[in-house]
Amino acid sequence: MIGADGQVRRLRVSGVGRNLTNGESDLSNDWITLYATTRTVSELAGRPGVTSLSLRLRDDSRAAAERTIAAVRDELRARTAFTAFDDLPTIQEPGGYPGKEGFESLASLLGIITVLALVSALVLVSNTMTTLIGEQTGEIASMKAIGARRRDIRRLYLRTALILGVLGALVGVVLGIALANLVVGYFASLFFGIEARLSVSAPVVILSLLLGIAGPPLAALPAIRRATRLPLNEALSATGSAVGGQGRLDAMLRRLGGIPRSAQIGLRSLGRRKRRNLATVLQVAIAVATLLGLLSIGTGVGETTRQWFDDNHYAIWVQSVQSRAFAADAEAVSGSTEGVREVQSWLQNRVRVEGRDAEALGLPAQPLMDTRIREGRWHTEADVAGGARVAVLGPSLARVTGKGVGDRIRVVTGNGPSTFRVIGITENQTDNGGALFLPLTALQEVLGAPGAVNNQWITTTSDEHRAIDRVTTRVEDALTATGEQVGTLVTYDLREKQVAANGQITTAITVLGLLIVAISMVALINTITMSVLERTREIGMLRSVGARAKDVRRIFATEGIAVAVAGWLVGVPLGYALARALGWAVGQSVGIDVTFVFPITYVALALIGTVALALLVMLAPLRRAVRLRPGDALRTG
Repeated sequence: MIGADGQVRRLRVSGVGRNLTNGESDLSNDWITLYATTRTVSELAGRPGVTSLSLRLRDDSRAAAERTIAAVRDELRARTAFTAFDDLPTIQEPGGYPGKEGFESLASLLGIITVLALVSALVLVSNTMTTLIGEQTGEIASMKAIGARRRDIRRLYLRTALILGVLGALVGVVLGIALANLVVGYFASLFFGIEARLSVSAPVVILSLLLGIAGPPLAALPAIRRATRLPLNEALSATGSAVGGQGRLDAMLRRLGGIPRSAQIGLRSLGRRKRRNLATVLQVAIAVATLLGLLSIGTGVGETTRQWFDDNHYAIWVQSVQSRAFAADAEAVSGSTEGVREVQSWLQNRVRVEGRDAEALGLPAQPLMDTRIREGRWHTEADVAGGARVAVLGPSLARVTGKGVGDRIRVVTGNGPSTFRVIGITENQTDNGGALFLPLTALQEVLGAPGAVNNQWITTTSDEHRAIDRVTTRVEDALTATGEQVGTLVTYDLREKQVAANGQITTAITVLGLLIVAISMVALINTITMSVLERTREIGMLRSVGARAKDVRRIFATEGIAVAVAGWLVGVPLGYALARALGWAVGQSVGIDVTFVFPITYVALALIGTVALALLVMLAPLRRAVRLRPGDALRTG
């Protein structure tokens, strides 16, 4: 390790920590965290003392914590050379932990996916029971012929659904525990750089078992009800299931022209089992909507991230360690470094705005970033020169505080409370839209630290990445040589990391969403299989009058593709609404105003994917249909 004095020291690694304070992997901090004794750290830093205090309170309520902070401040001022807190002390809420808000926002998003998957699964169960009962129409007729009552048939199929539910619940819980720990481990590694231990939530397991056991019988009730009410003569004459009536839709489809006769027959069959086909259309629609919604939110988050980086017009961000103020000559040191074009110094401090934690940025009148003012104005040169108590609010900060242009806000810093007048609302997404932008001199004044800065934005003479890397190293060396302890962020590198991290999260969530697609495709298999069973005798007749295998295949392929396309048509507006809802949910939970994106290319890709998957999953039932021999088909039923 290289200390602040430039000397190299060799330290023995005594252990590997897990989930330690400040050890989480944070893209905004391009450095690693090591743990040692205070003596070792002081030697490395080249200065004695400590930089922070951690307090465990007997009463951990917010009010008690605020009183303790005030008492500690007074005690330090009375007994030491302490003047003010560099940052407003962080109060860890009971039950809180670093990154909790991020995990909770992901949990909300996964919760929406879970609800969609549950609805789709229940529709699938209903379709499956319909298929099962359809295959056993002959058995139902036989039971009725020998005196079985409706309640006997109802009890039989409810018992079947219950057995399937129990088996499915047991298998599902095992798979769910494995999948849940896989997902948690992935996000724990991504956000915190730790290995999550195997964990099982008893309430979630119990709820999953109850849903798994009770869901199938409830979802099967409509199909069971139709089976018990099936007249004996219809059951005896049905070819695997009742064939259904001839309605207006069937009559309209019969008059269609300009398409092959086999395709027309396939379309006409859609009107025979409207309820089942509508259920399958709904499942396909949910799958299409889920994919479109997830693709939209993923693209929107990526676009929002890129927009924030586009708003920043610096190549290097230099931060002082522990928010210590830079020395008076730090800007001159950086500015005189080879390859540096411009240096802009500013002040960052943790504050509380109207009772909410926020980051305050003390900036000049013309910062190296787009201010993106939505309402009001940015502070002027006169505001900065006079230390005017004016403020510009980030979009989410304005939303949660309910403050607008002209309102007064109370800002509490480590040096005490102050009042500012809101002069503008920005669209800038710094700190997830929760930043408080103040004139540099105003923030310095309320902190009791005139002239203090702890950040530098640097532009370079070359935009080439290697050149920026070289300048970054020179700036670090130059500042370190003067005794500064700094960390540097390179904008292009940070952008690539953040976009990649967003992509990883979006990909993981989209993969989970594909489970809903898989469920909908199983429903489509059920629908086509049921159609083949119902029309076995019809297939025999068609083959007897000369229909070829490809004609039979076209009949059922047309039916399946029509159901898939209908699901796509319904799924597009549902996907649009879901994308809006997801964007709102993410914005509320994280604070980011996510850019809404719903490209027409996604709609086209969803259509292509839906039809391709439909053709793929229909291979098995279509093979069964074309392999039926005319004689066997005519004798079926």
